Amino acid sequence: MKGKRPGTTITKRITNVRNLSSSFWRSMLTKAQNRCLVPFTRFAEPKPKAGREECWFEVNEASVSAFAGIWRPSDEGNVFAFLTCEPNPLIKPIHPKAMPVILHPEDYDDWLSGDDAERFAVPFPSQLMSMAV
Repeated sequence: MKGKRPGTTITKRITNVRNLSSSFWRSMLTKAQNRCLVPFTRFAEPKPKAGREECWFEVNEASVSAFAGIWRPSDEGNVFAFLTCEPNPLIKPIHPKAMPVILHPEDYDDWLSGDDAERFAVPFPSQLMSMAV
């Protein structure tokens, strides 16, 4: 994208898909071939007013879980981003804007087949999660 000085550019990496109706994301969200699962064991959100300190979260009773993701090839190799949604009650005190869209394992195939992205953009149940220690 354009830099602050005329004739300059900056590289800005975007990893969160927040506005599902944006034309920037729509073409990838509507094509099953651009869908992916982003595996994780736990994820972090920055602690409010704590500098670089982070809170870590995990899905209970799951060694690996997955975010709803999209991918595309780039000049630097394949790149991906994951969807976000409103935070659940566990995440909201730490990050009031959003949380990653965590898929239930039974939804993996539907996500990958290209079902409507809006259907998946809901907070994962907080009772199925915990703050990692």
